Parts: sequence; structure tokens; C-alpha cells
Amino acid sequence: MSLIEETFMHRFVRPQVLALALLWMILTPALALAAGEAGFAFLKLGVGARPMGMGSAYVALADDPTAVYWNPAGLASAEGTQLLVMHNEWIQDFRQEFAAVSGSLGPGAFGFGLSGFYTSEFEGRDDVGTLTRHFGFNDLAVTGAYAYRFAPQAAGGVAVKFIREMIDQENATAVAFDLGGRLGIGKTGAALGAAVQNLGGKAKFESESFRLPTTVRAGASLSRAISSVGGKGTLSAEVRKAKGDDTRFHLGGELDYKERLALRAGAKFGYDDEKLSFGVGLIRSRFHFDYALVPLSSDLGTSHFFSVTARL
Repeated sequence: MSLIEETFMHRFVRPQVLALALLWMILTPALALAAGEAGFAFLKLGVGARPMGMGSAYVALADDPTAVYWNPAGLASAEGTQLLVMHNEWIQDFRQEFAAVSGSLGPGAFGFGLSGFYTSEFEGRDDVGTLTRHFGFNDLAVTGAYAYRFAPQAAGGVAVKFIREMIDQENATAVAFDLGGRLGIGKTGAALGAAVQNLGGKAKFESESFRLPTTVRAGASLSRAISSVGGKGTLSAEVRKAKGDDTRFHLGGELDYKERLALRAGAKFGYDDEKLSFGVGLIRSRFHFDYALVPLSSDLGTSHFFSVTARL
């Protein structure tokens, strides 16, 4: 048995051992290796309270700093210079942080993002339950992206990211690339978007290598003014296929009232533990405050996303 397997199969002890063990089988490459699945699965969690409240159906909508994650081409549609910070109070003491900035650069736009996923220290115990030590876990991704506008409503983008995962004293690193495109359709309020995420080779954890979670996303969105409420309605749909996963579908909707208040909801199809999501947004001058609630089944709890976006 390898060091990684020993650590997680025999010495990982917390109050909710069963639930956490199931989570680790999904979310860490150390255990996914045995099944031949992709590692760095935290890259599939998603970022931003607005996208998460809309069921993660965002590849055609991305027009803010979160485009460095969802679709780098969307940076070309981000207005001015923006800064976004996000905190995700996930489940069982796991937390996710994300920060990104975007701005115009020449005929296009740039973006930088920093993403982290971590938890508090674990207790290391031997086979008879004796406490032997404490050890940590954290994931990190640093992303730089650029989008080029080919036409008033057409853009392409590329992103490069450095990824690192650390468990105890062992760590794995990799470099990955994202490619994306976004196309607006005249004055209809409709847009098409597509992205390929996490392209790259294999990473190595101790002596075992694993693949990156390469993901293909494609979708469409439609935004229309709703005069009866003095605002705008937006619908978005997306299909997603990640390496090692089945094809999955995402739907999202948003009702924006006078660019002051936004109500959101979304649905996911093909997932075992995620079905619905809900969100709300407040706009005050140059600041956007967003929140998303993502319930998880199997008694795992609920994920809470908080985002603040500032137009600089």
C-alpha cells in the first residue's frame, strides 16, 4: 500500500468519517488514482456567486473577472477594470477562496485569477486509533488569461494556469491551458459560448501519475428587457463533459430589477449530489454583492458562496 493510500485509508479520522471518506474519493487524486480517474478535481467546483446561483450555466454569459475560470473569451466583454473576491463555505469544514481582476489591454482584455481549496488540519492516527500527528491539505491554482476581440461581438481567449495540490508533505504540480470562444448574435440578446478547460499532460503525486480533469463546455444564453418589472431577464443553458464523468446539463435564470436587485435560480442534471441552486445579487454604485445557496444531497450539507465585485 502506498503512502497516500495509507494516509487516507487508515489514518484519516474526523467526526464525520464516513461522509468525508466519500468526499475524498471524489475530490482527491490520491484515491482517484486507483480508479484511473483525473486528479485536481477541485478545478471542477466553479467560482463566483452569480454563476453558481445560476446552476453553473455560465460559459456563454461570462463577462466579468470569473471569465478567467468559465471562458477566457468572456473577458473581452467585461466592462472597464473589475476586481472580484469570493468565499465559498463548502461542506464539512472545507473552504474555497477565489480572487480575480480583469481589464482592457490593447485590442482585447486580460485577467488574473487565484483559487484555493483547503480545510483545517487532519488528525493522523495509526491502525489502533492512537494520535500520531497532524497534517494539512490545500489546493492552489494561479491563472493568467487574455481575450482578443475579432469583431464587435466575437472574441476568443486563452488562459494558462499553474496548479498545485499538497497533502501532508507530498505535493503534485502541473501547468494547464484553457481555450474559449464567445459570439453575440446581433441585437437579439443571444450569445453562444464554448470552452475547453485544463488541457495539459499528466501530474505526479509521489510515484503515481494522474491526468488533468479536461473539461468541454458549450452553451447559449438569452437576455431580454422586461418592461413590466423595469428590468431584464436572462436564461442560460450549458452542456458539460469532463474527463471521467458522464455528460451533464446545466440551466440557469436571472431576473434583474432596475440593475439594483437580481434573483437567480439554476438546475443541474446528471449529478448525484447537486440538483438546484439559488442566488441573489445587490448592486450599489460600483459594487456588486452576490450570494448563492447550493444544497447538496446525501446529508452532506449546503454550500454558501459570497462574492463582491468592484468596478475600479
